Amino acid sequence: MNAESEFLLIDKNAIRQALTLPLALEATEAALLKTSSGMAHQQIRRTLDLPGAAGSCLSLMYAALDDRPLFGAKVLSVFPDNFAHGLASHRGGVFLFDKDHGRPVALIDGGELTAWRTAAASAVATVALSRPDTSTLTVLGYGEQARRHVEAISRVRPIQAVHVWGRDPAKAQHFAQSLSAAGFKAEAHRDAGEAVRSADIICTTTSSEQPVLFGKWLPPGVHINAVGASVASCRELDIECVRRSKIWVDYLPMALTAAGELVKAIESGEIAHGHIRGEIGEVLAGAKPGRAGDADITLYRSLGVPAQDIELANLVYARARDAGLGASIDFRL
Repeated sequence: MNAESEFLLIDKNAIRQALTLPLALEATEAALLKTSSGMAHQQIRRTLDLPGAAGSCLSLMYAALDDRPLFGAKVLSVFPDNFAHGLASHRGGVFLFDKDHGRPVALIDGGELTAWRTAAASAVATVALSRPDTSTLTVLGYGEQARRHVEAISRVRPIQAVHVWGRDPAKAQHFAQSLSAAGFKAEAHRDAGEAVRSADIICTTTSSEQPVLFGKWLPPGVHINAVGASVASCRELDIECVRRSKIWVDYLPMALTAAGELVKAIESGEIAHGHIRGEIGEVLAGAKPGRAGDADITLYRSLGVPAQDIELANLVYARARDAGLGASIDFRL
């Protein structure tokens, strides 16, 4: 096969062989730093709304990084209702090109890559913003991202107890049982307020169109990772939650257009633009402060940015190629 026409197909199994959680954490932190430093060249997510549940869309994200050899784009279909049918909600791929001549070099499973980088980004933000001794985690949701977040957050904080809430109590109970089997002290709750009452860290991982986390419930000192809502029509947090929290985002231009909770709060005058403290990459770089005291309520509003996908895709491609993973095909364009 001619090297110029060699093209690598990397499915989810190859990704899982090529990646480890520590590698994903390192790559995601690098992408967040590059987003805030200007080393990542990207634009906000482009979406085409589709019929069906709120948040159903075709999503396009693209980026190039100054210090990485490959640039590219992620194209996904997002169908939030898929989980109820036993299917992934994010399905598509990351298409990579080399910088030398623009040659297409790989197509990587986009849903699997998204699952890794979303949870990894929350873990990176948790290190930057939460209290170091936090041991109790509450997860609102019980799907793929809920499971990934427990794994990632427990890697960076000494999590012992996990509280679970979801709209289907039976599924929440099943998820809690799986966590108990994994060694956590896990409990499912029928009431979301009860689930967050003693939380040190809260992760919202739902596709809800209406708030599932309310500011009146928040205990002092809690850190929140809000990741489930990726379009402006969906809001996991109520206005009081936004108002009470010190807020950081992954990519400010996208947060101001697609983070429904923040957009609504600013438009209604409930908060000023300056209520958003900045990007998490600025905290990681030491350019802006993070948590100021143990009683602070901190919020990382995650939307996922193209730089995260392309940084991780560069890593996965290099490791898969070197290990002989994936399927190589003759692809001439």
